[in-house]
Amino acid sequence: MPSTRLISGTRPFLLLLALAGAVLPGRHVSAGTNPAWPARPITLVVPFPAGGTTDTVARLLSRSLSRQLNQTMVVDNKSGASGTLGAAQVLRAPADGYTLLLGTPAEQINAPMMMSRAPYDAARDFAPAGCVSRGPNVLVVNPGLQARTVAELLRAARARPGQINFGSAGNGNTSHLSGELFAQTAGIDLTHIPYRGNAPAIADTIGGQVQMMFSNPATVLPHIRSGTLRPLAVTSHARIAALPDVPTLRESGVPVEIYSWTCLFVPSGTPKDIVGKLHAALAKALDDRQLGQAIENSGAERFPTTPEEASRFLAGERALWGNLIHSRHIHAD
Repeated sequence: MPSTRLISGTRPFLLLLALAGAVLPGRHVSAGTNPAWPARPITLVVPFPAGGTTDTVARLLSRSLSRQLNQTMVVDNKSGASGTLGAAQVLRAPADGYTLLLGTPAEQINAPMMMSRAPYDAARDFAPAGCVSRGPNVLVVNPGLQARTVAELLRAARARPGQINFGSAGNGNTSHLSGELFAQTAGIDLTHIPYRGNAPAIADTIGGQVQMMFSNPATVLPHIRSGTLRPLAVTSHARIAALPDVPTLRESGVPVEIYSWTCLFVPSGTPKDIVGKLHAALAKALDDRQLGQAIENSGAERFPTTPEEASRFLAGERALWGNLIHSRHIHAD
């Protein structure tokens, strides 16, 4: 897939390093302690195309990090293979703090766990400098479905096993796994209908070709307000400001929490002092009003963590989704 860069230009030093001998994931040559870091531009790889929510957050984050670090930040969109192409690009770079990844559940958890031959071990090969954002999904249904609450939806599903369809943005997407986790936890049988992206899945939920789906708030709020979709629950720990009258899944008797998130990653083996400097810059960047507004507009919230807190959070996410993927026998297309 083509790579789209915010700032173009050849980086001879990194190119020579790559030609001198690419290292395998998890076998990086550390740059060692370097109090001068950063002494040259830093590349932030976004494993999705330009123009999406993750890309928007990345570009605002890069501007703020650039100010904090007093160095140029280059946003490089490297999409494909559910985000794993961009992640693999980061792992081919030296572990010296000059190539970063704005990571998501797609390439850190979902895709590698569903592939028969994953290109890397995310838990081993990446280290978080901290998290950036976290947001819930909304469970929405077609208004024609006779269900105004989660309890009514569960009764309908139990009365008609396998006859209620849920749409998703694609096999292995967070919207797909959210539906699988919901069904598993509630003990119901739903039929998954994957689409090529969120927009057609929403369109067919509105049209009644599928009866329900999970999606991020920003994409479904206009349809909820127009009455073409009905919200039944949000997947966060607490209700969200945009939908204060919509209960959480936990309130509705299904004890799960589901978040989409972004965290800032470096290749494992990056010197600790560089990770520390990067985390300090990230913490200040998250106070940026424009960045905060962009995160809120996406239906998420700022999610500041230390590297240690991020590691614990990610371990919990990998356990949750890994168990689901294996127990439901979910595989990549």
